[in-house]
Amino acid sequence: MGRKKQTKKEKIINAAWRLFKVNGYDNTTVEDIISASKTSKGTFYHYFKGKSALLNTLSMVFDNGYEEYYETVTPDMTMSDILLGSNEYLFRLIDDEVDPELLAYLYSSQIVTDDYRCLQDANRFYFRFVRETLEKGLKSGEFSIQEGTTIEDMLHIYTMYERALLYDWVLYKQGYDLVSYSQRMLRPIVAGFRDGIF
Repeated sequence: MGRKKQTKKEKIINAAWRLFKVNGYDNTTVEDIISASKTSKGTFYHYFKGKSALLNTLSMVFDNGYEEYYETVTPDMTMSDILLGSNEYLFRLIDDEVDPELLAYLYSSQIVTDDYRCLQDANRFYFRFVRETLEKGLKSGEFSIQEGTTIEDMLHIYTMYERALLYDWVLYKQGYDLVSYSQRMLRPIVAGFRDGIF
C-alpha cells in the first residue's frame, strides 16, 4: 500500500476541514476553501454541490492521515508499535485540525442515515491498513488469537475502540487530552492481541 499523490478532491477536502477547525463551519466560505486548496471554482463544483456536501468527507481526512502515517512505517517497527503510532498520529491530527462539533455531526449522521456509511466502509484505506497490520502480526507470531476468533473480530475490536473513544471525547466536550488518553487506553488492547486474550 503506497501513498498515492493527493488528488484535487483531496486537496479541497483537507483544506476545508482545516478551515472549519480554525474559522468554524459557518464562517468558512467556498471561496476560502478554493483559495486554501489552490484549486478553482470549477474544480470545486465539479466535486461538490456546495459547502454542505463536504460534511460527509471527514472519513477521507482520516484516511489521508493514515496514508501519511503509513509512509513513516519502517521495517524494524513491531506491529504493536505501528498500531499505537497510527492511533497517535491520527488522533493528533483530529485534535489539531477537526472541529469537534463537526465530528459529532458525522457520528450522528452515520447513525440515522440510510445512505452511505463511511465509518463502516471496509474498502477505506483505514480498514485495509489496520487489517494488514493485524495479519502481519498474526503471521509473525507477535499477535495470537483464541480458537474461534477471526481477524475480522480483531479488526472490529480495534476500530470499535477508536470510534468509541472519539465519541466519548466529543460527548465530554474534549474534557481530556485525546492523544495521551487514547494511548493509555489502547495499550491494554494491543497487549491483548499479543497475549491472545481475545
